[in-house]
Amino acid sequence: MSNMTTPGNVFPPTLGADWFDEMLAAGEDGRQAINHHVMSVYAHPLKVYYLGTTFRSVGEADDILSGFFASRLARPAFFEDWRRSGKRLRRWLMNALLFYLREQIKQNRLRSARHAPLELMAEPGDDAPDEADAAWAASVVRSACVATAAACEAVGQKAHWDLFFLHRMRGRSYVSLAQEFDITPKRASVMVRTVERKFREQVRRSIMIDGVPEDQVDGEIRHLLEVTR
Repeated sequence: MSNMTTPGNVFPPTLGADWFDEMLAAGEDGRQAINHHVMSVYAHPLKVYYLGTTFRSVGEADDILSGFFASRLARPAFFEDWRRSGKRLRRWLMNALLFYLREQIKQNRLRSARHAPLELMAEPGDDAPDEADAAWAASVVRSACVATAAACEAVGQKAHWDLFFLHRMRGRSYVSLAQEFDITPKRASVMVRTVERKFREQVRRSIMIDGVPEDQVDGEIRHLLEVTR
């Protein structure tokens, strides 16, 4: 299949809704690609979200997230339902996690024959979604870094990636990098820009997969990169 991805390649060549449509139509392999992307990009933001809610005493965060993914990602219509909802994917996953936590509380009540405190049924604190959004932005950047580094190495551009990382992520000047890599500052700038295009495309793909309308993507990229510097 032309645009199929493997679990090791979480950024597909097609974008957003088109990618989800193709993966959902591709059977088990496509579903695994979706699940891998969701767990890679959204596990940490959902953990931050969980720890910001009054449900956080239900269980250890890693155990809760493992159980949540096992429960929800196995549902055949889970992502079709999301697509029909019109929500951003991270908001859909946050809501799904709340429902999952309520289910866990009910099961715990039945097992213990005791009533859980009423406070456990409260909604998340006011800061939880914002904190989760910040964690999502950082997760997108990390995933984009991993994918871009792998893409550069695959085509013999490891030095390009190293220059990009040191300049963009570590704040090194072109002059100091040129001395270290024995190239001119102009050449260092060209190599960094080459990787910059690849990196921004990886970020764009994750943003579009999350459900950002195409006319808002560039603004979202700028905001995301600003808050994660």
